[in-house]
Amino acid sequence: MLSLGFYLTITPGVLGGFVDYYILRPLLGQKRYTIDDFVIGSKLGEGGFGVVYKATGAEDGNAYVLKRCKDYGEAEIWTNSRLMRACPDAIASYCGAFYGPKEGKSSPKSGSIWKKAKDAVIGNADDDEDDPLWLVWKYEGSETLARLMDDKDFPYNVEPFLFKNSGGVAIEVEPRGVRRKAEIIRVIFAQITANLAAAHGTGIILRDVKPENMIFDPNAGRFKLIDLGAAADLRFGFNYQPKEFILDPRFSGPEEYIMSTQTPEAPPTPVALALSPILWQLNVPDRFDSYSAGVTLLQMCLPSLRPDNNLIQFRRTLEENGESLTDWRNKLPSRMGKKGGPDAEGFEVLDLDDRAGWELVKSLMSKTRERRSSATSARWSRFVQGRNPVVSVLDSLFGASPDEEDASGGLLAWLVFRVARSGTNREGGFTEAQLSQFVEDGEIGKTEDASKYLGYVASETLAKYGVDRLARTVGPERAEKSIGKKRAEASVDADDAPTREPGFNPFRALNDGLQKLRGKK
Repeated sequence: MLSLGFYLTITPGVLGGFVDYYILRPLLGQKRYTIDDFVIGSKLGEGGFGVVYKATGAEDGNAYVLKRCKDYGEAEIWTNSRLMRACPDAIASYCGAFYGPKEGKSSPKSGSIWKKAKDAVIGNADDDEDDPLWLVWKYEGSETLARLMDDKDFPYNVEPFLFKNSGGVAIEVEPRGVRRKAEIIRVIFAQITANLAAAHGTGIILRDVKPENMIFDPNAGRFKLIDLGAAADLRFGFNYQPKEFILDPRFSGPEEYIMSTQTPEAPPTPVALALSPILWQLNVPDRFDSYSAGVTLLQMCLPSLRPDNNLIQFRRTLEENGESLTDWRNKLPSRMGKKGGPDAEGFEVLDLDDRAGWELVKSLMSKTRERRSSATSARWSRFVQGRNPVVSVLDSLFGASPDEEDASGGLLAWLVFRVARSGTNREGGFTEAQLSQFVEDGEIGKTEDASKYLGYVASETLAKYGVDRLARTVGPERAEKSIGKKRAEASVDADDAPTREPGFNPFRALNDGLQKLRGKK
């Protein structure tokens, strides 16, 4: 029974799908409109899937958005309706749809819009059924993330709306700079990953995740997903053909398909629903959208990647170097990342807190789909969440840290100030993870500083208890590797690199420190 319960509830959710399709969908339905219910105003935009207008309700006077569809309109009806029932905060507020009369006709053909939409997607539509399809949303704003990023003031142009409850500023008394910018981008990306995780949780892969398809609602202070015509519903197999791909090559991963092309076409709805967890676990199709989210995060941080030509060149470079972001970054002209360069502050944002943002981008944009982070994992990453929430709770219980307040404290001075900040001296030393990352990326410029600061497991905090410092140094093999990467640029001789005793175990060092503490008592 437990196994059955687990199978029915894992993504994309057989049980939830049954309730949604057979109970909620017919029960809730959707509101019926006609073209006469609206006064159509100015054109807001036009794309490959349709033309978008701002409109006013003829009776209620409210503002709406109307889209006259060119293609994939029926898929948008399905996807918007599904997500409005499952996660309404993740998408623009969808109201319904109607078939308007084509030119020369006084009224459209009658019939169920659900049936006509489904028939159109599976290819059973009447050839004469060419009345234009209109979709309706509440008007919640006209600025997409792409347009907002075109503003030189991004991300500060959305800061007052995102942080209404804290005076419109991301960090109080913090001037404009890396920390404040990082906090704004962190909140935006938290919303993006939450939206994607919600859609994936109900079995929907968007296939067209990009800044142009994220609308900003200034009243709610939220980014929401729009333009869902490319989305595939893998819970029911709706709008999915194994050998058909829909993507934007600027943002999609190296693969073209969300699942193996050997996957059979969708069987009847009950069978597709029952088999959906198996196909999902075998193909992890949600990672298709993860790559696009990683590109979006890079664009938010690095202004040079926002123009189309630069983004296309960036993707071409990744294709040529085997999708290695590290190689791409190492070969950037030095002026790009240097102080005053166009991307200098953006790289600093990505490198904050032990390179939390850079590590997340590399995880989202991994060449291998199975190795990519899911939207849910990204949502709980260090970049989005900051400090580990468990650490935050323990900090609140036992104090921020012994060296920030008093030397006395609970839980053995909160595990000796969280293992002396994971091996980092408070004045800004390197952790072992940082040094490994620096070596990998070829950016370890000062091995002396690294050996000086790296791994003071017993730093000032333990010194208060009379424990000697346990210094670690950089092993010669790491220095040699760094020199190999730097080639002629390296100025450090491998023979002069400080040595380290092999087999250093930080947990053993911590245990020795704790034993000494007990001896003091």
